[in-house]
Amino acid sequence: MASSPQVPTFEEWTALPDADRARIQVGWNAYAGEGGEIVMKAADDFRATFGHLPGLSVFGPGVYHGGSWVIAASHPFVFDRRTIPASHLGIRVHASIGPELPREFEASTRKYKYVWAPPHYEAFVDNNAAQIRQILGDARMSRDEMLSALVGRPFDEFVLSCREHVSADRIEPFE
Repeated sequence: MASSPQVPTFEEWTALPDADRARIQVGWNAYAGEGGEIVMKAADDFRATFGHLPGLSVFGPGVYHGGSWVIAASHPFVFDRRTIPASHLGIRVHASIGPELPREFEASTRKYKYVWAPPHYEAFVDNNAAQIRQILGDARMSRDEMLSALVGRPFDEFVLSCREHVSADRIEPFE
C-alpha cells in the first residue's frame, strides 16, 4: 500500500522553491483533501493580496478537473487579467469570467465556433474601446494593451497559442 506524501506546514510551504511545491502537489490526492490546509491558507493570502482588485471575487480553494487544487476566482469580462498571477504560493489560480459574455462571444452572434477565438476579442475591443478604457481606468490604453489585458498576456502570444491548439486539433480554426 502506497503511503500518502508528507504534507509540509504552511510556513515550510512558503519557504519552498516553486519546483519543490510543484513536485509535492503532484502527489496530493485533492479529492481526499491532502494539502487542503495549505491551499486554504494560500487562498486566504491570495484574497488578502489581490482581493482589492475591482470585480475580482475569490471563492477559495477548489479542485479542478482531474483532481488538482486551485484557488478559485472570478471577474467580469472587462478585467485586466494581467493583474493576477497564474499561480500564488505554488497553487494555480483558476480565474473564470462571470456568466455574462459580450455580444461578440455569444453563441448566436459570434463568428467562430471557438468562443475565445482571437477575432472575437479584436471585434469586442474595436466595438467597445472607450468603455474598456473607462472600466480599466486608463484613457490612453492602446488597442494592443486592451487586448492583452483581456487575455492576461501579450495578445500576440495568445494568438500563437491558439494557432498551436488549432494545429493540434484541440480547437476549431479561426483564420
